[in-house]
Amino acid sequence: MATILLWLQLAVAIILVIFLGAGLAKSADVIAEKSGLGRTWVGAILLAGVTSLPELATGISAVTILDAPDLAAGAILGSCLFNLVILAILDFVCGPDPLFQRAQMSHGLAAGLGCVLLGIAAVGMVTGGMAEPLRVGWVSVFSLVLLVVYFLSGRMIAQCEVERRTEVLEQEAEIFQYQHIRLRQAYVRFVVMSIGIVLTGIWLAGICDRIAEVTGLGESFVGALLLAATTSLPEVVTSISAIRLNAVDLAVSNVFGSNVFNLGILGLFDLAYWKGDLLATISPIHLNTALVAMIMTSVAIVGLVYRAAVKESQRYVTWDGVTLIVLYLFGMYMVYNNSPGT
Repeated sequence: MATILLWLQLAVAIILVIFLGAGLAKSADVIAEKSGLGRTWVGAILLAGVTSLPELATGISAVTILDAPDLAAGAILGSCLFNLVILAILDFVCGPDPLFQRAQMSHGLAAGLGCVLLGIAAVGMVTGGMAEPLRVGWVSVFSLVLLVVYFLSGRMIAQCEVERRTEVLEQEAEIFQYQHIRLRQAYVRFVVMSIGIVLTGIWLAGICDRIAEVTGLGESFVGALLLAATTSLPEVVTSISAIRLNAVDLAVSNVFGSNVFNLGILGLFDLAYWKGDLLATISPIHLNTALVAMIMTSVAIVGLVYRAAVKESQRYVTWDGVTLIVLYLFGMYMVYNNSPGT
């Protein structure tokens, strides 16, 4: 009976996350238009930050209240994998026109920065067993590097978007479609939904931690699969909504930006984990997840660059989308196969 109640609570939490994330895409599109910031920056920084708040809330709760660092790390790195699978979902939702064929090649910047951050985290995990010189207090040097690179990433993406928008405006007039909505109204709606997502995220962390105990699947697997998938639901909902609004760049930048934000969060988790170096404490399983995420990101970059240069005929299934799905399943199999109790 207790197990059934846990799954019912999980279902309710998922519905809440979907409800709260449903309107974020339109609010973000309004902000992108009326503020002049552009869809790429708003998607990669603002929307990605908000839709990644569940990962932040669940992770902070996991390392401070639940003392479950593997749950936190699994949720972050598993979310990176799941976010990249969203690209395959969006590719199908786009219809016969491939997703990357409609997206700006400038998204390769955020994707590449995400790959760099994954590499930094992986090196931090590999060298985690080494002595004090690689730590500042209890915090890994690599966690601090993650935070610095994250803030530099935001600046680089902003500069790139400003240059791109200037070039577009010189060539063609920009279309405005939200004259009837006030910018302040969009910001208020955004903030209210964000607060709701944070509170739901904290609840999700407790539910998934109890599921890990009851099922015996282990924190690493539950974090990488169950918690990562549920906390990534806002990305799924907002990205699909963006596609329906014909805001492809908002959807793609949300996915790549979420991964950049997630890895910055991983550095914050190390600061919040007072018991020691988080990257040295977590299970080696997470290194495999980080490596698979790097490969998936590289596949996405290749697909983005290739379709910008070569215009293919219309198709619902693309090689890059299928590859992302196969790599995700492989990553989950490795985590499951190496988790305690499986």
